[in-house]
Amino acid sequence: MELRRSEMCFGCGKENDCGLKLEVSFENGKAWADVVFREVHQGWEGIVHGGVISAAIDEVMAYAVGSLGKVGVTAVLSVRFKKPVKVGEEYRVRAEVVEFSGRKVKLKGFLEKDGTVHAEGEGLYVTMGSVET
Repeated sequence: MELRRSEMCFGCGKENDCGLKLEVSFENGKAWADVVFREVHQGWEGIVHGGVISAAIDEVMAYAVGSLGKVGVTAVLSVRFKKPVKVGEEYRVRAEVVEFSGRKVKLKGFLEKDGTVHAEGEGLYVTMGSVET
């Protein structure tokens, strides 16, 4: 199976009007991006929908896998929501590889603002091949 990057990706695609349009930086098993969620991302008024928060963490975790030169797909994703995430405010999403064994990669991810964790996730990704440059 061949996986190709898409500009319509909800997480990082630049052509998806409702997407997050994340500009993710990554190296050595780590990835990070700053994000300001918009009204189209809310659940309750002014509060970001939990599924959108999960998608942001998932996206940055995938880039952390990519920083190892591998393409990874989500097998398991678990997110704990600790504090409300507000529309219109800047947050940092970050992820790091915890364990890499065979084709399986375990990661941790966080959504933070001013040093406070608002959501944290754990993921298991399966590698599908190497990143082509």
